[in-house]
Amino acid sequence: MIPARPIFTVRTADHWTLDVEQIDPPRAATVHGAALLGHAMMVDRRTLDRPRGAGLASTIAEAGFRVFTANLRGRGRDAPRADEGARWDYDDLVRYDLPALVAAVRERAPGLPLVVVGHSLTGHVSVASAGCGLYRDPPEAHVLLAANIWERAHEPSPLRQAQKRLSLAAVRAATCVYGYMPARRLGVGSVDEAGAYGRQLAWFWPDRWRARDGAHDYAAGAARVQGSVLAVLGAGDRLLGHPVAASRWLSRLIETETETEADVETTTRAGDRRELWICRAGTHGLEHDPDHMGLVTDPRARPLWRDVASWMREVVGSR
Repeated sequence: MIPARPIFTVRTADHWTLDVEQIDPPRAATVHGAALLGHAMMVDRRTLDRPRGAGLASTIAEAGFRVFTANLRGRGRDAPRADEGARWDYDDLVRYDLPALVAAVRERAPGLPLVVVGHSLTGHVSVASAGCGLYRDPPEAHVLLAANIWERAHEPSPLRQAQKRLSLAAVRAATCVYGYMPARRLGVGSVDEAGAYGRQLAWFWPDRWRARDGAHDYAAGAARVQGSVLAVLGAGDRLLGHPVAASRWLSRLIETETETEADVETTTRAGDRRELWICRAGTHGLEHDPDHMGLVTDPRARPLWRDVASWMREVVGSR
């Protein structure tokens, strides 16, 4: 049986309440740092430790990190939901949710170096928050798992361009019909997203990764992100974080080859460590090509999770 874990709430500046679960390392382990883990869109923090007690979050905790798995707005036991009329957009996550969560983890883990581990949505939201200077005390490092923004300039495949256009058109149509993104009704996720959020994702295409009000240019800000960065992509991710398109998007953070097929790209920036891993069978102890969700939910990826935790230890230990 998994011991009860502390759950606490974080209040954002615009008065949303986010819930966070804390997973402490084993008592005998040396504590190397703190890790804030965030989920992809249309799911919640439960995906970050699946199977519970032996998933990604628990693996990082076993490596000596005080782990915090967080829900973004619209999720959790008491949060207003999209299908109940709750409203939010992508800019709210950038301006309010991630800054509030990082500040809360800093308070609960004083003196420890902090790594934000973001799967998909949380990964690129945290990059936007950091690049636009919205963190009072920025994390020392980022681990970006399958993080990618759909932009036409970074998608060389005409087929995938067409697939992305059709997917975004479906998002717009669904929000018109239902008023929100009905992920549960459509069987594409466990959490519905607000209509304004879905429409903003569609608005980003072809090449507009920025705030709707023009206050922040997320694309330009990404080049200003400080700290070490590890980007992890799955070779089995066919569309959402396809390695070629995602590598191009990540070039703002990590110097990569445009059509990279290399399993590892390594650069340094002002003494920070920047790496891109394209994970496939035969690398990191894997016997399969991880897909977008499987990168964090498939137990077969546990050897990769251990390598990610080792990278985190090396980065925070070098400071």
